[in-house]
Amino acid sequence: MKQFSNRYIFIFSATMVVAVAALLSLAATLLQPAQARNLEIEKKKNMLESINVSTTRETTEKLYDKYIKEGFVINSKGEPVDGV
Repeated sequence: MKQFSNRYIFIFSATMVVAVAALLSLAATLLQPAQARNLEIEKKKNMLESINVSTTRETTEKLYDKYIKEGFVINSKGEPVDGV
């Protein structure tokens, strides 16, 4: 069995940590637009399901445009809120 020095083990471990962190950071950065798109589709799908319109991931955009004509925010008094 080969003996490794403490220094070698420490340097190897530090190198692996940095490499894996860089790969994870790169993956998160590259996948960020896809995650944002998925979140938008999920929100639209939830809105459609709240009005009893069954939809799939593929048909959500078309059905959203068909059924949802206007979007707005109201406060607790039922008044529209501008700028949101």
